[in-house]
Amino acid sequence: MNFNSALKHNFLFLLFALFIFSKGFAQIKNENKLLIGRLELSDKNYKASIEHFNVSIQNEPLNFEPYYYRSIAKIELGDLIGAEADLNKAIELEPRNIDLYILRGAVLDRLIKPEEALLNFDKAIEINNKNPDIYINRSILYNNLQEHKKAIADCELALKYKSKKELIYIIRGMSFIGLKKYRAAINDFNVVIENNPYNATNYVRRATAQFYLENYDSSLVDVKHALHIDPKNSYAYFQRGILYKKQDKVDEALADLTKVIELQPNSSTAYYNRALIYGDKKNLKAALDDYNKVLTLNNKNILAYFNRAITLQQLKRTKEARKDIEKTIELYPDFVDAYKVRASLKQESGDYYGAEQDLQTAAIINESKLNYSDSLKQVEELFIAKVTSFSNGNSNATNNSSSKLNDISLSSAYGLSLIPTQKEKHIIDAWNKTNKSFTSYYLYYLDDQDVVLANTQNAVLNEINNSLIKSPNNPELYLKRAIVYTSLNQFDRAILDLNKSISLDPTNYIAYFSRATMIYSIIKSLNETENSNYSLDMVINDYDKCLSENPNFGYAYFNRANLKCQKEDYIGAIEDYSEAIKVSNSFSEAYLNRALILLILDNKEQACMDLSKSGELGNVSVYDIIAKYCN
Repeated sequence: MNFNSALKHNFLFLLFALFIFSKGFAQIKNENKLLIGRLELSDKNYKASIEHFNVSIQNEPLNFEPYYYRSIAKIELGDLIGAEADLNKAIELEPRNIDLYILRGAVLDRLIKPEEALLNFDKAIEINNKNPDIYINRSILYNNLQEHKKAIADCELALKYKSKKELIYIIRGMSFIGLKKYRAAINDFNVVIENNPYNATNYVRRATAQFYLENYDSSLVDVKHALHIDPKNSYAYFQRGILYKKQDKVDEALADLTKVIELQPNSSTAYYNRALIYGDKKNLKAALDDYNKVLTLNNKNILAYFNRAITLQQLKRTKEARKDIEKTIELYPDFVDAYKVRASLKQESGDYYGAEQDLQTAAIINESKLNYSDSLKQVEELFIAKVTSFSNGNSNATNNSSSKLNDISLSSAYGLSLIPTQKEKHIIDAWNKTNKSFTSYYLYYLDDQDVVLANTQNAVLNEINNSLIKSPNNPELYLKRAIVYTSLNQFDRAILDLNKSISLDPTNYIAYFSRATMIYSIIKSLNETENSNYSLDMVINDYDKCLSENPNFGYAYFNRANLKCQKEDYIGAIEDYSEAIKVSNSFSEAYLNRALILLILDNKEQACMDLSKSGELGNVSVYDIIAKYCN
């Protein structure tokens, strides 16, 4: 081999080695991202872990693992819809992995899709019918469906296949309560408490079984012990409140239910039971106030309508009482006592024939069906059993925020700056047709009050003024100076420069965008009593012109959508957010704002999908909204 051929051979070998090394390095880098994500996940840094899994998916889209682990992080953040989507992708890539089906089944159960959940557990059994985790998760599903015998059978299978998880005994114990086998339930809770004596909620579970056996002293001992372990355990206060209520210790019951409400302001069942006590004490106004809160939190609560109707009748507010009892019958047409109450209301208004008809209807139902008022009351009393079924005992993990949408703001519209801001460094490289060149602009949020330092802008302003002396007909220089004037709130000067820029170059979409944001800033700065020559329609018109010049400018769609929201044109807003997403499918704020409008329109399913996508794209604030509205 001569020198040249040897050199050529070595050079090719070097290239091949570099290729192998670069591929190996990329693989190692991707594995590191996956590993770091898993470490963040184990440390409960769920939002940070998602960012690492995103990179891993981007680098290796055919690997199921980052989808799987990201789904776990989303579950912990309450994003069940996003978790389901990730598990769907993971199963598509790895269709024989049993853990994926088990986890997806559990997620679908929490999403109240029991049929789909069961299909996933069946698939897992088809792959390996001796995996105890399948039966544990399916037993939870059966317990939720009130199919307690099937739940117990699955618990037995989990034990048969050597699972040692205490969750089995909790599920079986709760299922025994559902079957009214309270002593068997206590035996299971004894096992759990023996293995984990410091979990307060386990004592509340056992107290519940003791309560139904009328072992009130034993129940009270367990509840007090739970509160000794965790003085803020709302379940324990609720159980003790129900216990005191049963023992006619009215003041003590009221105090405990009030404590539950303090710890969990959205506990409709605490308000409901407190209302019952107020009613017994003839404190009708307080009872009415609590029933109102129950129905604000849950407008399908049949017993709240029924009891509020009785309370309103006692307050001589017959028309309102009649409306509530009609709603009760609408929700449960076989509710015997509801017809009796409506009969009495009809009698009070002189409708004796109608009253007689209602009494006859009640008698017919009574002969053929159970008295629904009794069965529904049992369901209400079993509430404590349900809420403590699979809780980890962390009573502080409660949602204290309002359930109304008006406590959430849309993500702000965008403006332009000539220099990067302290918080945002998103860049727009805009093509200028006249100058045939790219110009960089920086985005900032219009509601950000600390965007740019004034002295820095003054330096930019001086530079532009000097350039305008040399090029007095350069439209882009007027545009840039207007942007500076806008950031300094010198709106009169800004509008003159923008108009001049547009007159010199009517094709520059950035000029229309800037004029729109500037006019909006003027409108926002005015007091309600101040008159203005500007209107939101003028702002929208400029965004229209901007988009006619550049239909792919997503930020104009976004800003215009925000304005349409302000004008309550929700359909138009959704269309614009959708266009912004079409232009850039990584526009997390557009997903967020579209989700909020969908929530206003009561399209929760699509809204939660958008929230999930926004969170996945890095907008971590959405997980609080997901926890509030999507579960």
